[in-house]
Amino acid sequence: MSKQNNNKRREFLKTLLAGGASGALGSMGQLALMSEASATTPAFSDYKAMVCVFLYGGNDSFNMFIPTGSNALTGYSPYAQSRGGLAVANRSLNIANGNFSSGVGNPYYSNGLASEAYLKGHYPMAASKGFELGVNGVMPELAQLINSNKASVVSNIGNLVEPVSKAQIQAETANLPLFLFAHNHQQRALQTGQGNNLNDVGWAGRIADHWSGVNNGSPMGLNISYAGSDRMLIGNTSTPLVVSPGNPPQIYDMKKALYDTHTDRRALFQAMHGVQGNSATGLTSFDTSKTYVAANPFERLFGNTSRKSMSVFDLLNDSWGSHTLNYFRKDSYGNDLFSVPSAADLGFENPIKGQLITQLEAVAKMIDMGVRDSFASGGYNRQIFMVSLGGFDTHSDQASKHPLLLRELSLGLSKFQAAMEDLGHANKVSTFTMSDFGRTLGNNGDGTDHAWGANHIVMGGDGHNQLGNLRGGQMLGQLPDFRLDGSDDYNDKGRIIPSTAQDQLNASLCRWFGVDDALMPTVFPNLANFGQTPGDINSAYLGRLFKS
Repeated sequence: MSKQNNNKRREFLKTLLAGGASGALGSMGQLALMSEASATTPAFSDYKAMVCVFLYGGNDSFNMFIPTGSNALTGYSPYAQSRGGLAVANRSLNIANGNFSSGVGNPYYSNGLASEAYLKGHYPMAASKGFELGVNGVMPELAQLINSNKASVVSNIGNLVEPVSKAQIQAETANLPLFLFAHNHQQRALQTGQGNNLNDVGWAGRIADHWSGVNNGSPMGLNISYAGSDRMLIGNTSTPLVVSPGNPPQIYDMKKALYDTHTDRRALFQAMHGVQGNSATGLTSFDTSKTYVAANPFERLFGNTSRKSMSVFDLLNDSWGSHTLNYFRKDSYGNDLFSVPSAADLGFENPIKGQLITQLEAVAKMIDMGVRDSFASGGYNRQIFMVSLGGFDTHSDQASKHPLLLRELSLGLSKFQAAMEDLGHANKVSTFTMSDFGRTLGNNGDGTDHAWGANHIVMGGDGHNQLGNLRGGQMLGQLPDFRLDGSDDYNDKGRIIPSTAQDQLNASLCRWFGVDDALMPTVFPNLANFGQTPGDINSAYLGRLFKS
């Protein structure tokens, strides 16, 4: 290939994978297109997975975790004064013996109304875990996960380029993320891992670029999305597998069949994309000398992607149907683990949608297949998954909409953690939430508006807090000043300035995952800005996140 063509090819890949064209490739399987990473892939002998739960729309996480203390700045009183009619009551709720039942038996139940259950009260963590936050009443499973040391809270975290103060913002000297408070821009910044660069590829995609052989050449690659063609998993030379929950996709009338039903079509398809294929009938030999072979690198890219998509679909279909899972645990209502509860179970007037639950069920199966090397790669070592739950842009009718979302999040996380424990993989998996941004502490009469800092969840481990595993049952970060126009308010609406960067949390998870300090500046270019001394990456990690 000429130098000119090679340069055009690289520029085309960057444009294609970083832009909207990735969605088109996603419909064909979005697999790794080529291996151009110059870094040496680490030689792992174990299996680990990270699961990102992206809450689209901007989750009101200050009503997910409620301050319960008496401090004049960080306690319940300033929170309630700022929240007004959307303040969750400072009432302690209990889960008798760690269990609860459906309908009126739920500890949050209030007249069968989600809006009343949402504001009824919380499960306090101060006595059992030592931090002054309570978990919203509609999330009893999350409270159980924290109490059993299987989940932790990261308080006041958000998208940052470097630490900033209100004084810097007022003096217009702060180095702020681009397009603060805008959905699409903040989603992109969080997924690129760079608050000041919206045009780069994703931070997990950059890991995949450098770890091209991490799963021994399996066409499954490193990154798998059940949330669509989101930027986080897309690299310069690698792309994720984008699939939907349930049975794997197939190319119509070219499924790999036991009785060679579609062999002729498959042979012709392969030949058209530069690979010799033999027909079933023997009457015709479909080889590349008799079909068009593209010289143009862009056309070859399309052909390679189409051909590899068939390989991945074959691999998935061969493995998925024969890999059965049997969970002995039930969900919170005594139903099958990944069932979606009814409105009657919930004690609400409306049911939840269940989209997160079905995605996490698929991820659980993919993880078990990866651990057991069902893809026959000779050793499957690392996977990064992305799932999503949308609808968090609660400008209006928040008291009715938000509890359904929080209920599904609590159930989904609990079900997934139970599955990992049933399968014996709890210490191999770390799950974490991200969202566009937090929401204003002040309400607009019926809801909340776009803001900045938020609370997030990290989940994993078996609850024993053993060496190298997630330390559950703690609060990381620090509670902000909850007063409107207070010391942590961007203006006077309760747009809280984050004190911890999302990059710090994500980098800490990636360090556990196996990303070393040498690669970390490539994955998170701004990470060193958060060190205790300039350029000190090591002190930017959240040191208490994992047991060391």
